[in-house]
Amino acid sequence: MEINVDIGGTFTDCFATAADGRVTTAKALTTHHDLSIGFLRAIADIAEETGSDTDTLLQTTTTIRYATTLGTNALIERSGPRLGLLTTRGHEDTVPIGRCRQWADGLPATVTRDLSRAQRPVPLIEPEQIAGLTERVDAAGRVVIPLDPDEVRDRVLDLVDQGVRGFVVCLLNSHINAAHEQMVRAIVEEEYPNAYLGRFPTILSHEVSGRAGEYARSMTATINAYLHRFTADRLSSLRDELRGRGYRGELLLVHNSGGMGSLAGTTPIQTVHAGPVAGLYGSRHLAQARGLDKVVTTDMGGTSFDVGIVVQGSVRFYEFNPVIDRWRVQIPMMDISAIGAGGGSIARVDPISGVAVGPASAGSDPGPACYGQGGTEPTVTDANLVLGYLDPDNYHGGNLTLDIRRAERAIERRVAKPLGISVPEAARQIRRVVDETMGAEIFKGITAKGYDPREFTVFSFGGGGPLHACGYARALDVDEVVVPAHSSVFSASGAAGLERLHIYERSVWMVLFNPLTKQLFDNFAEFNTIVDEFHAEAVSDFGGQGFGIEDIDTVVELDMRSTGQLYVITIASPVRRLETRSDLAEIIKAYFDEYGDRFGDLALTKEIGISIDAIRLRAWIPRPAPGQMERPVSSEPVKVAHKGSRSCWWVSADQPQETEIYDYAALRPGHRLTGPAIVEATDTSILIEPGWQGEMDSYGFFTMRQEARS
Repeated sequence: MEINVDIGGTFTDCFATAADGRVTTAKALTTHHDLSIGFLRAIADIAEETGSDTDTLLQTTTTIRYATTLGTNALIERSGPRLGLLTTRGHEDTVPIGRCRQWADGLPATVTRDLSRAQRPVPLIEPEQIAGLTERVDAAGRVVIPLDPDEVRDRVLDLVDQGVRGFVVCLLNSHINAAHEQMVRAIVEEEYPNAYLGRFPTILSHEVSGRAGEYARSMTATINAYLHRFTADRLSSLRDELRGRGYRGELLLVHNSGGMGSLAGTTPIQTVHAGPVAGLYGSRHLAQARGLDKVVTTDMGGTSFDVGIVVQGSVRFYEFNPVIDRWRVQIPMMDISAIGAGGGSIARVDPISGVAVGPASAGSDPGPACYGQGGTEPTVTDANLVLGYLDPDNYHGGNLTLDIRRAERAIERRVAKPLGISVPEAARQIRRVVDETMGAEIFKGITAKGYDPREFTVFSFGGGGPLHACGYARALDVDEVVVPAHSSVFSASGAAGLERLHIYERSVWMVLFNPLTKQLFDNFAEFNTIVDEFHAEAVSDFGGQGFGIEDIDTVVELDMRSTGQLYVITIASPVRRLETRSDLAEIIKAYFDEYGDRFGDLALTKEIGISIDAIRLRAWIPRPAPGQMERPVSSEPVKVAHKGSRSCWWVSADQPQETEIYDYAALRPGHRLTGPAIVEATDTSILIEPGWQGEMDSYGFFTMRQEARS
C-alpha cells in the first residue's frame, strides 16, 4: 500500500492506494500542537477501513508521501531560533530596508490600499544580529578584497554572545563565486562544532539560490535557516515513530515546486505551501487525461480557498519569485493564490460593507460554533448548516455531530441582530459574500496571467469546494464545473502522482539579439557549459538516491526579457543545447510566441533586443500517472441513489424548498440530477443549485452545468 497525507489548517487528509487498485480515504481533525497526532489518527482510520490495525498497515506500506504545514506554522507563530546574518560590509541594511514594495508583500489588497498605516513585517533577524565582513567579490567572480578569517571569528563570537544559535551567510556576488561563503562556514564549524551549537544551521545563500539579488537571496536563506529546527527535529521524530511501528518504506516530502524528495534531500523552505501544490499537480494529470488544455483549480478547505492555474505546455503556473509569509524569495514554486475563505472563516458585520467573511478562521480548535467545541463565532459552515445544506447527524462520516442551535445563536448574535434581519437571511448573505469573494479571486488569478476565464474548465475540490462550486461559478460567470473523484481529499490524492524533482538555476546575462549592433548571440559554449553543469549535478543527486542517468528526464527553462523592459517572461526552451543559429532562432520564436499569447501580438515589437536573465534546468524521475478506473454506464435509474429530502434555503428563493438528497457512493456513470439537489459523500457534499444539472461520468467526474440563461 501507498499512503499520501495532506495536513491542512482544519483537517488532515489521507489517501491510500493498494496494489490491486483499491482506494481508501480518511480525514481527521488537524492537531496543531503536534501534527503527527492527527496524521496517525487518519492512518488509523485507513487501517480500520481495510480491516487492519495501524502497526500492521504500516508494516505493509511501501511509501508515505507527506505534505506538511510545519514551516508555515513556524512562520506564523514567529517561533524560530535566534539567527545571525553575516553579509558584506556596507550591505548590512539590505535586509532591514528591503525592497521598495516589501511592506506590501503578503498582504491583501484591502490592507495595502491604506498607505498611512503601512507597516513592514516583524523581522526574522533583528538589525543588531546582522554583522558585516570586509570582503568583496565583483560581478565577474573575481576576488577584489580577500576575506580575513580573524575578522570572521570576531564577528561570529559577537553574535554568539548575543544569543545567536544559527547563521545565515549572504555575501555580495556569492552566486558567482562562493569561495568566501564556504570559508565562513568552515570557520564557524571550526570554532563552534556540533557539540556546542547542536543542529542549528549555518546556511549559505548560494546553496539555496543561484540567482542575483542580495535581498531575495538573503531572505531565501534566512527562511530556510528559520525553519530548519522544525523540519529536522519534528519530521525526524515522525520518521522514528513510524520506524518504531514497523514502517520500513521511505518518507517522501511533497515540495512546493510540484515534486517530492526524501527527508535528507529536502530543504525546509521547499515544504511551505506544499499541500495545495499537490492538488494543483494532481489536477494537471487529470487535465492531461481528459484532454483539457486550460484548467483552474479551486480548493476550499476549512481555513482557506486556494486557486491555481494549469496550462498544458506552459510554465505560467509557476512563480519564480514567490512571497512566503511577508518576504519575497528566490525559489521556483507552483503558483497558488490563497484567501481566507474556508468553511471555518468567521463572518462579521462591517460598518461600511455590511456582511464580511474572513480572513480570520475558527480552524479546527475550537472550530465553527456548530462543532460544539467552544466556538462562538459564526462561520461559513454554520451558515451552510442553517440553510439546510449539511446533515447534522452525518457530518464528517458521522464522526462529528453538528449542533444547529449553536450555529443559529452565533449567526443571530453576530450578524442577524446587528443588521435587523432573520437568521436564514443572514446565513444566505454570508454564503453570497463568500461565493462572490471566491469568484473574484479566481477571476483575478486567471486574468493576471493574461488569460480569458471563459477558456478555462473549473476543477472544484476540498471539503467545501463542491458545496460552493455553483455559487462561485455563478459569480465568475462560468457555466461548467468539474468535481473530481475523491474531491474531499484531492490534494492528498494529487501527491500520489508526484515525481522526484530537482531544479537548478543560475543568473546570467546573455544578449540574444542586440538591436543597436544587429548582432546575434554566438557564445554557445557558455550556454551549453551551464546546462551541462546542471545536468551533471542532477545525475549526481539522483545517483545518490539509486537512479541512473537513463532514468532522468530534463527540460531547460529560460528567464527572458525585451531590452528596456523590467518584466521577465519564463519559457520552456525548445532546445536543450545551443548548437546552431537555427537553435537560437527556435528560442527567440518561443519567446515571441509566449509574449504574444500573454500580452497580445500588438504589444510585440520583434526588432527590439532580447536577453536571457537566468537559466534553469528541471530534472525529474518519470513515473506512471495513477490509473483511472473506467466504469460502464449504468442501466439503473438514478433513484437507487436517492436518500430522502430536506428543507433548504436557496439564494434565488425567498422561502425554503424541499430538496432531494442523493448518496454519492450510489451514483453510477450516466446518472443525471437536476437542481436543486444535494449529493452527500462521506466528507463533502455537492450542491446542485436551482438552474444547474449534474452528471456522473465513467471516471468518477461529477460535472455540473448551468442551464441556458435567457
